[in-house]
Amino acid sequence: MARRNVWSGEETMELLEIIKEHNFMYLFATASRGQKEYDVYRMIEEEMQKNGFNGKDAGQIYHKWKNLKRAFYQSKKQNKGRAICEFAEELADILERPCALKRREPDPPVEPVEGEPAPVKKRNNAQIKTIRSQIVTKLAKAQSDNSEEFAKKWNDLNDYEFKLYKRKEKEQTVIVNRLLEDSKTSLMTRCRDILAGRAMLIKEIEDGDDEDDEEDDEDHLNVIEIVTTDVEIAPGEEATHFGTRSLRKRTGTMAAKEPSPIVKSYLILYNAAQVLGWCYMLYQLIAYYTIDKGTQQTLWEYLGFTVILFQNAALLEIVHAFTRIVPSNPVITTFQVLSRVMVVCGVVMATPTGKVSPGLPLAILAWSVTEIIRYAYYALNLIDAVPGLLIFLRYTTFIVLYPTGVTGELLCFFWAQSHVAKTKQWSIEMPNTYNFTFSYLYFLWAVMLLYIPLFPQLYMHMFAQRKKILGSGSSGAGKQKKN
Repeated sequence: MARRNVWSGEETMELLEIIKEHNFMYLFATASRGQKEYDVYRMIEEEMQKNGFNGKDAGQIYHKWKNLKRAFYQSKKQNKGRAICEFAEELADILERPCALKRREPDPPVEPVEGEPAPVKKRNNAQIKTIRSQIVTKLAKAQSDNSEEFAKKWNDLNDYEFKLYKRKEKEQTVIVNRLLEDSKTSLMTRCRDILAGRAMLIKEIEDGDDEDDEEDDEDHLNVIEIVTTDVEIAPGEEATHFGTRSLRKRTGTMAAKEPSPIVKSYLILYNAAQVLGWCYMLYQLIAYYTIDKGTQQTLWEYLGFTVILFQNAALLEIVHAFTRIVPSNPVITTFQVLSRVMVVCGVVMATPTGKVSPGLPLAILAWSVTEIIRYAYYALNLIDAVPGLLIFLRYTTFIVLYPTGVTGELLCFFWAQSHVAKTKQWSIEMPNTYNFTFSYLYFLWAVMLLYIPLFPQLYMHMFAQRKKILGSGSSGAGKQKKN
């Protein structure tokens, strides 16, 4: 049975190269059909064997050459004179160029060297050219031709995006400068008012209910309590009737309704527990510097758990406000409680430098004394047993405790920011998935700078409230907010 005439691309290219190099087209044109034409194919067979292609005989070469010519001419006819078949360029170079008048003689055979393999002729163009390779070549050429135009358009696009970015940056810079200028003007105005000796009240109270709300809202500040309620004097004193008449004249309404017995019992237990907790914390602070002076523990290791427990327990005051068991403003209460929690959790607990800050004992001392007085006042007020001394302490101790506590908190912030600056703790940098950046270091500095405008206002306001409560000559305890 005859072998199948299957040709590889490399064998086909070798055939076409031999026909082209040795001008076999001249022999095809001059040889007559029959034995002479067969001899031409035998010569091609010998040339292929010399070059290492031994698998094809003269008959297979004849049929392959015939099929190549047929495919070339059919493709050219179907495509209006342009051939796009395999090996179209090589076939066009052979079939369409004029034949040389004389065939070039083949090169003399190279004698093999003993002990070495027989030499094989190497072609310069060993690439197998197919329709796919031709298309890829043309596409690469087209891309190369258009590369300059593409690069120009790409650069134009980048320049346009950069111009948009610069324009947006200028707009944002103008907005930020305007806000800074407004803040600077406001701050300078407030400072001039303070230096001129004018008291800066946060809000003028118009009715008794608003006074009660502001007392509870401001009682949760970091160091002191801002109280704006009028005190109802205990029966039997000369100022009782005057104070009662004054209160009714200003409000025109009755006092807030009493809480239910269950709620009242819960509030008494909560305030009493806070009094005990802060008393224990104050005892630990004193013991650390006296009884346990030689301990190897740091102050935070010594009493940190107590601070975390009772300071974070103040989060229940937010729940009290939102559930309306106390008539406090939920939003203001939330901000006031979270400000103290921020110092404990976001500064001292979060950084190793905050734990060793010299401001930590100052802050804990101011917090402890303030909270003992405040929670004791709330607990005793629920049973109508507030002594006059407690009212005096509540509106007097802030003179020392408020600056002490603020100084301690600022020192904790300052010690913590050095660690955050080195480690970039809790900061988000670009680039990221959400295209968002956040610097915890800048956040800490922003909180510290807020003390500048807020501290003078609240401190002066507390002096006004002290004059209002203690300057009236009242010594009893009115029905205040229950916390």
